[in-house]
Amino acid sequence: MKKLFTLILALAFGFGLKAQCPLTQAVDFTATDVHGTEVHLFDILDSGQYVLIDFFFTTCGPCQQATPKVVESYYAMGCNMHDVFYMEIATGDSDAACLNWVNTYGVEYPTISGQAGGTGICSQYQIGAYPTLIVIAPDRSIVINDLWPINNAQTVINALEQLGLQQHDCNAPSYDPQVSITIDQIQGTEVTATFTPNEDCASYGYMMATEAEIQEWMGIAGLALPEYLWTYGIPGSGEMSNTFTDLTPDTEYVIYAVPADIDGNLGEVVQVPVTTTPSGPTYDIIPDFTGTDIDGNEIHLYDILDAGQHVLIHFFLVDDTYDFMPYMTESYHFFGCNTGDVFYMEMTPNGYDDAARAWAERYGVEYPTISRTGGANQFVQDIPIGWYPTVMLVNPNHEIVIPDIYPITETQTVIDALMGEGIEQHDCPVIYDETLTFSMDTVTLPWCEVTWITVYNNTAEDATIVKICDDRYELGFYIGSDAILSCNETEITIPQGGSIELGIECCVTGKSIVPDVVTVSSNLADAQFVVMVDDTWSVNENEASISLFPNPANDFVTLKGESLGTVCVYNTLGQKMDEFEASGSELRINTTGYENGVYVVKAGETTLRFVVRH
Repeated sequence: MKKLFTLILALAFGFGLKAQCPLTQAVDFTATDVHGTEVHLFDILDSGQYVLIDFFFTTCGPCQQATPKVVESYYAMGCNMHDVFYMEIATGDSDAACLNWVNTYGVEYPTISGQAGGTGICSQYQIGAYPTLIVIAPDRSIVINDLWPINNAQTVINALEQLGLQQHDCNAPSYDPQVSITIDQIQGTEVTATFTPNEDCASYGYMMATEAEIQEWMGIAGLALPEYLWTYGIPGSGEMSNTFTDLTPDTEYVIYAVPADIDGNLGEVVQVPVTTTPSGPTYDIIPDFTGTDIDGNEIHLYDILDAGQHVLIHFFLVDDTYDFMPYMTESYHFFGCNTGDVFYMEMTPNGYDDAARAWAERYGVEYPTISRTGGANQFVQDIPIGWYPTVMLVNPNHEIVIPDIYPITETQTVIDALMGEGIEQHDCPVIYDETLTFSMDTVTLPWCEVTWITVYNNTAEDATIVKICDDRYELGFYIGSDAILSCNETEITIPQGGSIELGIECCVTGKSIVPDVVTVSSNLADAQFVVMVDDTWSVNENEASISLFPNPANDFVTLKGESLGTVCVYNTLGQKMDEFEASGSELRINTTGYENGVYVVKAGETTLRFVVRH
């Protein structure tokens, strides 16, 4: 017999039914087992365990045969402490009947009687034959609807292993509670530390003391160090920070911490030595400040200090003249141009951005200048600043360590003051151009003569020019003896730090003075310069009376003027391409057979150039 069916189901369906639980998703329930322990299905699943449920009743013969094999597999799979959680649910049986069942078959996993809600749960899962053993995955899907027949314990083990579950010993889970201590700040007689536990650490106790103090206190309490810290230390859980105050200056202390697992078992004590700073001067703390400099950059004082830099602030009035300003700007370069140990800035409470900008340009100030517009007036009141100029040094602890460097008689005055606070000198970083630059920003061209400018690559990488364009397509370009048509693709590499000579020519007549923008495109950002087209190109009256259009040309070019006579077309190599006899004042030249390039046309004493672009 496969199973014992209940009531009329046995007669109606017989023994051919394979899957006794037709559900595909678990139904949640909460019930109390025969030992008084509450069982909540979804809590178990949400913890990441699979759940195996054996539906049974105590007088079921097949159930009695299968249960010892299920119990044996329970031990092989780790006794509910690892991948899978076993339980059994009875229908119709009382608590007393189920307790007798548990004792008879040595069931250690939860047993829920029919009296405690098992009958209702069996109905929820539509169980029609017993025993029915199902397995539910953590995502609440029923992955095994009916494990049958159960020939031996290995039948259950194999089914669970096919789901990726592993066998485990039934020993109690081992924990390794640990807690780490990080010293965040030592400021005079105050020490701030952060305590960070690992996953196995449920809580911890900590304290700070000298070694002599802790030994004395342990002796009085009659406890070893772990037990003393756990009993008398400050309790903690999760990551937290604490500031120990009122300590003795220039004294060696130890911060102690002992972790404990969820069962209260103590782990290894952690000890971190720390020494308070010697007693010395008490510094004023500078207030925080967030403002905007004359270039629109936001300056947040505490962000700079908290990043580990000192801050040197020069407070000034824009109407005054300070002889020491060259020493300030020179010292800025000795200390790394704000990339080293100290960050320079200056503030004026009485000048707005325009006046402060004029000041910065007058003295060549490269570091941030903050005016009244950017919030300097309020900040000098918050400190407060009582006289001008004031050159103040603030350390990363927000302490004003030098209220005023005065008098500044040379650059070395500033250098000595900063180095006296442990600030080291650094070279300023090399600043590269972002793109190509030119020897001239504006080029004025004589008619039909090549003018040369230099293209520099002062960027941080090699540059490859891919095209050179002018807005009007009336210019010719040359690299050495090679002609480049406007906006034609090319490939000219300028090594990092190198340069090339770029020739520019314009032979188009009849233009007034008007700028033409040239754009040099490369693998870097585009670079531009301006070419001025000058109407003084006309060489003689004949030339002025002859015009050529369109230029650039595609299919044809028209020459128009009096007494054209013999007209010849040459390429840039001097080879004659065509010769015509103009009978009137207009000549139309077919250029469909010309290759793209620059051509010269001669009509009497007049020489003109045009570009063919198909």
